[in-house]
Amino acid sequence: MSSLIGIGLTGLKAHQVALSTTGNNVTNANTEGYSRQEVIFNSASSVRTGAGYIGSGVNVETVRRVNQEYINTQLRSDTTVYNEQNALLKQASQIDNLLASDTTGLTPAMSSFFKAVQGGADNPSSVPERQLLLTQSEGLVSRFQALYSRLSQQQSSMEQEIAGNVADINSMSKSIAELNNAITVAIGSGGGDMPNSLLDERDQILRELSEIVSVSIVEQGDNRVNVFIGKGQPLVVGNEASRLITTQSAEDSTRTEVAFVGNGSNQIITTDITGGSLGGIIAFRDGVLRDSINAMGRVALVLSDTINHQHKVGMDLDSNLGGDFFTNINDTNLQRSRVFANEGNAIPADRVLGVEITDAAALTLDDYELQFNGPSNSEYLIVRRGSNDVVTQGTLPGFFPSSIKVEGFDINLTSGSFQVGDSFLIQPTRFGARDFGLSIDRLEEIAFASPVRTEANLGNIGSAAISQGEMLDVENPLTHQQLPLFSVTGQLSPPMAVRFINDHLYEVLDVSNPAAPKSLVPPLNNQTYIAGVKNQLFTKDPGETLVSANGPDIATLAAPGVAPFNNGYSAQNVTFLLRDPNTGVVTNQTIAIAANTSAQTTARNLSMVSGVEANAYTSAMVRNIDAADGLTLNGEVLTVSAPAVFSADELETLINNTAALQQQGIYAVSDGTNLTVKSSQGVDLVFETTAGSVDVDKISPYSGAVLASQTVNAGNGVAVGGFIDVTMANGVTLTADVAGAFQQAPAATSTYRGVLIDIAGEPEAGDQFSIDYNTGGTSDNRNALALAQLETKGTANSGVSTFHESYSELVETIGTYTNQIRMDKESSQALLQQSQGAWDEISGVNLDEEAGRLIQYQAAYNASAQVVSIARELFDTLLSTFR
Repeated sequence: MSSLIGIGLTGLKAHQVALSTTGNNVTNANTEGYSRQEVIFNSASSVRTGAGYIGSGVNVETVRRVNQEYINTQLRSDTTVYNEQNALLKQASQIDNLLASDTTGLTPAMSSFFKAVQGGADNPSSVPERQLLLTQSEGLVSRFQALYSRLSQQQSSMEQEIAGNVADINSMSKSIAELNNAITVAIGSGGGDMPNSLLDERDQILRELSEIVSVSIVEQGDNRVNVFIGKGQPLVVGNEASRLITTQSAEDSTRTEVAFVGNGSNQIITTDITGGSLGGIIAFRDGVLRDSINAMGRVALVLSDTINHQHKVGMDLDSNLGGDFFTNINDTNLQRSRVFANEGNAIPADRVLGVEITDAAALTLDDYELQFNGPSNSEYLIVRRGSNDVVTQGTLPGFFPSSIKVEGFDINLTSGSFQVGDSFLIQPTRFGARDFGLSIDRLEEIAFASPVRTEANLGNIGSAAISQGEMLDVENPLTHQQLPLFSVTGQLSPPMAVRFINDHLYEVLDVSNPAAPKSLVPPLNNQTYIAGVKNQLFTKDPGETLVSANGPDIATLAAPGVAPFNNGYSAQNVTFLLRDPNTGVVTNQTIAIAANTSAQTTARNLSMVSGVEANAYTSAMVRNIDAADGLTLNGEVLTVSAPAVFSADELETLINNTAALQQQGIYAVSDGTNLTVKSSQGVDLVFETTAGSVDVDKISPYSGAVLASQTVNAGNGVAVGGFIDVTMANGVTLTADVAGAFQQAPAATSTYRGVLIDIAGEPEAGDQFSIDYNTGGTSDNRNALALAQLETKGTANSGVSTFHESYSELVETIGTYTNQIRMDKESSQALLQQSQGAWDEISGVNLDEEAGRLIQYQAAYNASAQVVSIARELFDTLLSTFR
């Protein structure tokens, strides 16, 4: 009987455990991370009897946690991805709503600003229109600064989230290590049975940890787990938990870095962290947010620089040149604010450097790093932040100041002891929107007019017309020095006049003294005019220079004699150094000039050099002309037919009507007494006297002074050599081996005047045009129109995008990114739900199933109790037999 009772009792105990376990499942059905448990029954060992082996009941082997690790791993992985996408979408949506909104975006403010500019162009002298422009300009400034402030606040909030996430990671890693230890102890004290609740608790913390960062789990043989993050940094190893900290970036004080604490040092692992909310925040901060701030800054820099440049070439109501309209983007303090020295740089901290924006349209959205990696202190690298691609590298020249040209900006090194190991964060565009400000505060300072005015002389008889002029600069963009033409307030220096010598030849003169016009400095003499096209008076190349042949030979006039005649010019080798402005590569080319070579031939040879254009012309004066004289010019006998007498006036007519002389560009002008003879081609002027004598002077075309003079008697002649003006493109310089027609190192003068003016039509000899300052031009709207036209010009992204397009590109990029992240989040959410469903199917509590099990185990328990009851009755019957 005892065996039957024992069998029944084992059934009672086993199914009581089963009922308790099922009840525990039911009560924890909504407990997060709880894994369903099940009882594992084993049949007790059979007992041998005379009738054979008889069972002895049931045993509970263990209470097993229903859980599969590969499902846990998948669930953690999908949790990591979903939370990363969710963090990205949360941040991206904020920027998308901010930039695309009509209320907070930049587009309405820019449109209102340019609308006010157009209003000023329609009525440039109107005080209300000017006041409206000031108001809209202040609104534009506020919008830029507000957008920067909002983006900066978002970054600050993200930095706080990073700190909070790191604190959560530390707390979880500590809990995991403690649970590792508790699980080991529990298994040991439990005879090998698994502590299911502790395992569930650890798995739940691991899942919560995966919400923050991507983790790798490696199980040990003793049921402890090791947890790794980043690129294998051990967060938990056995019972030991490592610690993460947040620290201020050594390069950028506004940026938080995540560091791994280990072995007595801190290892920065920010760029190694991926996945989860922390990985999403870091990726967004260092990617989309940085690019958005930089893109806003670039729009501000391009707008400020472009408007400032155009405004500076205008004239305000006080007849002064316009200054900066918005903040000067290359203010010294702003230049230095774009550079951040690494905290680890060697002492002393004496480096002074700044970033000068040289071409705002060429700026990228990137940040850069200036590195001095050695082996010497002067060798540097410029790398692109993020990709670490080398942008440029080189060696400092060993003196200050020096510059490093990068993409749209120069890094100007002023002073300091730059050393191996130094590094500097370069952020050309980051603070553009923050630093965007208004420089003018008086409506009179708004420069709607152009400072240059052109007019045709009322006595002109030709049909040629002069353009109003297009202002380019008041400062040379290469040297940043004010152009001489605009060096005197309220006037051109000098005022100029265009005078046509004939219908195909003109000169531009300095008319500071209208009664005594003189050659410009540098000269614009002997200029060829082509009818039917627009003839530009001035260059648009800010690097163009001019050298005039003013060596010792120019001031000489050989003694009269007989043919062959000598112009007095000695042999000379002229060398041009040609530097490519883009690559800096320098080449040279030498032109050999033989003795007695005419200016015409020399100019022709020099013009064969790329980037060189030489202009030759000759000027002489014949004096003391009387009726008894006889004269030959370049082989042409000048014969005066009776009743006319030999005189300067008759010689003028003869020369100007001689075809052979005209072919050599020779023409004459008489003042009634003396005869001025010139050649527009630079041929030698050879004067031979056949009777009597004349005085021949070599006249400077620049000053009008007599450089040399000879008396030519009958039977003798003299050759007057020409002058040469050599115009050279940017990067070209001229030297000579000896002093001859050219000095050995002649001074080159810039020809850039900062204004484009053209003449078209058919002029006549004597026609004149004036170029002067536009004093009192308050109704002139030319610069206002130019300012308004900037709205639709390609000024950003290497000159292919307008202001609006550049900003719209930012809005579109953020919008596209946000939509993509939203779809990615939905996809990752679906995968997470699938993984959660798979986990629930295996490990989750199904109340219907548990209810069925309760009934099943209850019935088994009752049956076991019945077995015990029957065994008891049988035992009672047996006892009653012996009474």
